[in-house]
Amino acid sequence: MRKEHRNTVAMGLVLAGLLAGSAGAFAFGLSDEDYDYLQAQHIDRNKPPMLDLSPKERTRIHDLITDSQTAHDPAARDKNVKDAPTLCLSYQLWEKAHPGKMWNEPGTAFPN
Repeated sequence: MRKEHRNTVAMGLVLAGLLAGSAGAFAFGLSDEDYDYLQAQHIDRNKPPMLDLSPKERTRIHDLITDSQTAHDPAARDKNVKDAPTLCLSYQLWEKAHPGKMWNEPGTAFPN
């Protein structure tokens, strides 16, 4: 029985390691290329505001970096990407000030 228990524990550890490794590769919706782009824009992935963003917000930034509508206009893409972390943080602050509400709910008085 002990041998079976050790095998089960070992398999669990192997699976946990595989899941952790694969989650790290796709964490937060940003790729290595996205981080290279952000670094070129002087946005440090290890400092605020990037540290304070949720996975959904990081995915939004990825979408802005890879947006086909601004692919032909690098200045517009750069502006959108540089503004996004600050905008996301303003949403978070509003939601903290208004518990139980979301900034994007219909009828919400979020300042635009």
